[in-house]
Amino acid sequence: METSPTRTDIESRADIERLVNRFYEYIHQDEVMAPVFRLSPERWEFHLKRTYDFWDNWIFQTASYPGGLMWAHFEKNATHPFRREHFERWLGIWFGTVDELFAGPRAEFIKSKAYEIGNWMFGRIEAVNNQPQS
Repeated sequence: METSPTRTDIESRADIERLVNRFYEYIHQDEVMAPVFRLSPERWEFHLKRTYDFWDNWIFQTASYPGGLMWAHFEKNATHPFRREHFERWLGIWFGTVDELFAGPRAEFIKSKAYEIGNWMFGRIEAVNNQPQS
């Protein structure tokens, strides 16, 4: 990841889409993360749109995200159990991608929100993974 010398803040949905697409380019090249994000083409398109909507709603309060991404993470966890390493790498790649492309208050907000959500999500998934088996 290389920081662009002409970074501006996140200003539009197009910026959100650029960020998310670049982030997933890195994810799909990462040996730890790529297996987690292997989806069928139809599921991938659905995931991308939901992710664009999710961040668009957080940054611009568009009401474009109806909720419900957590189920996808629980579903994936059932076949590919998440470990702390996954969340740490996800955050590292996210932070690096944001810093590569953008600078400003919205860029800082999107990183802090990802950190907050990542920790919350990991806590929920870790609780499921640590439940005693019957």
